[in-house]
Amino acid sequence: MKPRFRQSMNWLHTWTGFIFGWMLYFIFVTGSVGYFENEIDRWMKPEMTIVNQVIDEQQVLKSAEYHLNILAADSPEWYISFPAARSPFIGISWLQLANSETNTPRAWQEKNLNPSDGSAVDVRETGGGRTLYRLHYNLHYVPKVVAYILTSVAAMLMLISLITGVIIHKKIFIEFFTFRSKKGLRAWLDIHNIFSVLPLPFHLMITYSGLLLLMGISMSTVIDTTYGEGRKNHNQFYKTAHLDIKERQFLELPPSELSLKSVLEDAGNRFKKQKLSYIGLKSRGTKGEHYDIWFDDFEGIKSVSSVEYRVKGQQVEIEVSRSKVGKAASVYEFFEHLHEGLFADIYLRWLYFISGLLGSGMIATGMVLWILKRQKNAGKPNKIKFVELIERINVGIIIGVPIAIAVYFWSNRLIPISQVTRDEWEVHSLFISLIACISFCLIRPKQNIWKEMLWLAASVYMLLPVLNMFTTEHTLISSIQKSDSLMLGFDLSMLFFGICFAISGITVNKKSTKGITTNNLVPSPN
Repeated sequence: MKPRFRQSMNWLHTWTGFIFGWMLYFIFVTGSVGYFENEIDRWMKPEMTIVNQVIDEQQVLKSAEYHLNILAADSPEWYISFPAARSPFIGISWLQLANSETNTPRAWQEKNLNPSDGSAVDVRETGGGRTLYRLHYNLHYVPKVVAYILTSVAAMLMLISLITGVIIHKKIFIEFFTFRSKKGLRAWLDIHNIFSVLPLPFHLMITYSGLLLLMGISMSTVIDTTYGEGRKNHNQFYKTAHLDIKERQFLELPPSELSLKSVLEDAGNRFKKQKLSYIGLKSRGTKGEHYDIWFDDFEGIKSVSSVEYRVKGQQVEIEVSRSKVGKAASVYEFFEHLHEGLFADIYLRWLYFISGLLGSGMIATGMVLWILKRQKNAGKPNKIKFVELIERINVGIIIGVPIAIAVYFWSNRLIPISQVTRDEWEVHSLFISLIACISFCLIRPKQNIWKEMLWLAASVYMLLPVLNMFTTEHTLISSIQKSDSLMLGFDLSMLFFGICFAISGITVNKKSTKGITTNNLVPSPN
């Protein structure tokens, strides 16, 4: 029974990994990059002025309120951002209402404030790191519900693949210390095991938590049974499920004196251990006008996340959100923080990122193994052609996704700032370049595609800091002089990835000159 059981698991492991393999690879790569969405935002908004000194929050508030009164006098919502751990900037944003007379659409506007003189600086329209992060679950071009369903199915198959992988390799931890170089398929298998075992706890956590976060879609019938079908009923479920435990307090202040200044002052005194991140004014000019405070949420999984100030009768009421009402909601929130790494400092975030890249490598090597095994056993000409087609697409996606992300960064610098919907064209450029990479692999000689794609990846990454130097005032030296660690770290990271791709290209080139191809990477039966 044992051999037969393990054999059945081998089949299940192979096909659950293969069916959504390319999508899972895309999800892992974009999700891993998303752990640095704030840092990517800094590079993609080079106009922003960083804050590297202690600031007077009341003075910042005064400057922000001055500009908001001029730029957004009719806006129902104002937001002021203060320097935080991962976003050392001062910014203002507001909701611009639609205006049929001026043909202005309803949209969010933002500006950066210079900490030295309080002046407002225009920031280019960009998708930034947030859009790049969202790609790993919304897939961009498909309806959200369809994207969530596809991502849920992919996560479920990934979890099955992980569990069956552990069952198949009963000596998985022993095999982790085994690497048989120059052994063809066995070498690929050893690399696959290394990428799988080293971050195995992360893979299990990130897959299970991702599946849990999307359960509202994958288990929507349960919600329908209790709350009824339709968006309105589902919204009621989410409102109930994510209800916060709120501590109500009262501020000894006349309602007429409630303002941004008094709210900021009270929050600073009341929550001295919390780092201020945002202050918002909602429903301006209405009876429901209220003020919200958000804190920097990178110091732990559980902390005070927000505070709300509003007038209730003749008093000023304060609502402090601390935790969820239900235990299930608390578990959900815990896994959400764990999945997104919201609590992580810079070192733990790098660990998340590296673990995610190892997961991407695990999927990529799994796809290569699928191809090599079928090349070894291919007999019919039609089957050989099909495997070769899969191999070409595989190379186009494995190297093409990193290239596409680099092109996304290139587009941020090359698309004119005045271009309408330039943020959308940044994403378009990402997918256009990915399709171009796959097409390139389909028409080029098979023995050259790995080498050429790796060199292309090396080029687009190593030239990014050069592009940054010629299109902005930022250089590696100026970033050091201005203590702009985010801009410097981004440029150095791009150089590092470019060097890694170049080393891989050199390695593949050496093997190709010795006559080693994909076909004879597979060991002979003897």
